[in-house]
Amino acid sequence: FKRSINLLKIPRNRPISQLTASLRRMHPSRRPSLPGLLFGLRNVFGVGIGLLGWSHVYACAQPEESINPGHRDLAKVKCQKGKPSVVIIGMRGAGKTTLSAAAGSELGLSVIDVDTEIERYIGTNIKSFINSNGWKAFRDAENKVFMNILNEHPYGSVIACGGGIVVTPSNREVLKSHPRVVEIVRDIEDIVAYLELDKTRPAYAIQSTRDTYNERIPWFNECAGWHFVIARGDKNWKSTEQDFSALIRLVQNGRLTHSKFR
Repeated sequence: FKRSINLLKIPRNRPISQLTASLRRMHPSRRPSLPGLLFGLRNVFGVGIGLLGWSHVYACAQPEESINPGHRDLAKVKCQKGKPSVVIIGMRGAGKTTLSAAAGSELGLSVIDVDTEIERYIGTNIKSFINSNGWKAFRDAENKVFMNILNEHPYGSVIACGGGIVVTPSNREVLKSHPRVVEIVRDIEDIVAYLELDKTRPAYAIQSTRDTYNERIPWFNECAGWHFVIARGDKNWKSTEQDFSALIRLVQNGRLTHSKFR
């Protein structure tokens, strides 16, 4: 075991990406087994890391041609699942659920819709719950569900939030500290036109859609590191989905500095 680990010549402070690269460069006959890798990291370097985390590193290090063809899709999914989750925010009607689903399908990531999880938690649909209990009760439930999702799904997921996730101050603090938050920015006129056709959503407490949009812009800006902008009147959703998936891939891999995209 010790010999297997020493073959990698890995200093203590080497990041996971470099460990993966080291494994890739090794001849298959000399590459340590996963149990050997785990044992060596713990006993030679004193690094105690769970099986799940390192199994993803090991899987990603295997050359594709060395993987059983029947298992390549599974290996790709395992590799993706070891990468940090990306949180999606934006105004109601911006396209968060649709684009998150497209990115998840394209990249092999789990897709978690916060509103869907809230409805599972409260046992009814959001509109009925708000009509019966008010917005304050809903925001409390939203906060609890959102925190649970972040704790339970730190890797391998696209997490699509409701438009009002930024209303609660504690949610904003968590979002600002999260390393991968993307805002979907859609023109307010397109949002209004879309929402006028959708009668399943609860009405805003007091403000109009435009007033709510203007109030939340600063919150979205402070919470998101990346901003995916959909041009006004753009109805080519196939192209939009492809561009969004490309952005999520770059963000998840840490290859794109904070900026506006598209």
